[in-house]
Amino acid sequence: MSNLFKKIGFIGVGLMGYSFVKRLSQAEYNINAYDKDENKLKLVKNIKNVSCSQNPSAVANECNLIFICVDKTENVEEVVFGENGVIQNASKNSIIVDLSTTSADKTILFADKVKLKKKVSWVDAPVSGGPSKALDGSLAIMIGGDSKNIKLITPVLDKLSSNFTHFGPVGSGQIVKMINQILVLNNYAILAEALSFAEGYGIDASKIPDALSDGHAGSNLLTHLFPRMINKDFDPQGYATQIQKDLKMVCDLADKKNIPTPLSSLTKQLFSILNNKSKQNLDGTSIVKLFDKNRSL
Repeated sequence: MSNLFKKIGFIGVGLMGYSFVKRLSQAEYNINAYDKDENKLKLVKNIKNVSCSQNPSAVANECNLIFICVDKTENVEEVVFGENGVIQNASKNSIIVDLSTTSADKTILFADKVKLKKKVSWVDAPVSGGPSKALDGSLAIMIGGDSKNIKLITPVLDKLSSNFTHFGPVGSGQIVKMINQILVLNNYAILAEALSFAEGYGIDASKIPDALSDGHAGSNLLTHLFPRMINKDFDPQGYATQIQKDLKMVCDLADKKNIPTPLSSLTKQLFSILNNKSKQNLDGTSIVKLFDKNRSL
C-alpha cells in the first residue's frame, strides 16, 4: 500500500458515508473521519481502523486522500473552504474525491480554486446504488478528473465500486450523474403511478416484478423499489428532499443548453409537492403517497 493511502480521510458519515467507511475498514484501510453531527461520529468510532477528527482541516492534516460525501453543493464548499476547512492543511500531494451529487459548474470552480490555492487535485466521483451497494462494494461511480489522479486512487475505487468509469475532466462525473438521475428519479414517479393503477383495478401488485422481469419493463428499480412502495417502506435509503434537489440541478443544467426536460420538470414538481406537504424527510419511495387519495402525508 503506497504512503498516500496509509490513512484515508472521510468527511460526511451519513447514510452513504457510514457504509463507505465500513467498506474501507473491511478492506483494511485506516480512516480518519469527520462529520458535523457528533452522533454520527459516535457510530463510526465503533468501526475497526477508524479514528475521528474535530474538523475537516484536521482530517487534511493527517490524510492526503480525502473523500467527501455530503448532501449538497453548499456543504461541499463549507467543508473545503469554510473555517477549519480542508484547504487549510491540504498540500500539493492532496487529492480530494467528492462522492457527493453536486453542481457541475461549482465542481469545476472548486477544483480550479483548490489547484490555484494549494495545487490540490480534485476528482468528482458521484455514485449510484445506495447504502447497501456502498457496503458491499458494488456501486457505480461516475468520474471526472485528471487521468494520473484516477490511476493513483484506482486501488481504493476498486474496493468501493464494481463499475467505475472515467468520463473526462473535472465536472464530467457530475454531468453523468445527472443523466443517471434522469433515468432513475423519473422512474420513482412512474412506478408509483403503475402501483396506483394496479391497486385501483384490484391487481395483486406483489406479483408484478416477477411477472414483468423478462419483458421490457424488467429493471432493478422494479425489483427493488416497487415492493418497497407496496409495503409502504419509506425508511430512508436516500431522501425525498435530495431527489428534489437533484432534479432541480438537472433542470437548471438543461436550461443552460436549452435542452427540453419535460418529464424531469414534472417529477421535480411532484417531489416539491410531497416535500412541502410531508412533515417527515422520508425515502423517495414515499412519492407513492401522492397517488393515494386515502393516504395521509
